[in-house]
Amino acid sequence: MKTIALMTTATALLAFSAITEARTSSDAELRGYTNCVAAAKKESNGLVAGTNYLIDKAPGSTLYYVNATRWEDGERKNVRIACETAARGHNLVSSVIEDGRFTNVDTRVPVEVAQH
Repeated sequence: MKTIALMTTATALLAFSAITEARTSSDAELRGYTNCVAAAKKESNGLVAGTNYLIDKAPGSTLYYVNATRWEDGERKNVRIACETAARGHNLVSSVIEDGRFTNVDTRVPVEVAQH
């Protein structure tokens, strides 16, 4: 009985890790990420964006959630960048930078920046 319970638990853990593992960005997602980070760099001193980010697809647009750091008062501070682009990532619709970090929620997909 213990063996079955352990196997069930192990299977559930493997399934969960597969769901939360970041996938590589598509060309459109990379374009949107790049536009999002470029806009944030214009407003920040020494911004360093994470290479793992979250996306949430909406009809006709994509929402990006990027954790980053920047210099503030001589120290590195955690900031989060939220952007919306047109579906293919070409046009930046909105961009916001604020203190804090993003965590994943059910609707967001973890993505890793593609190395081209």
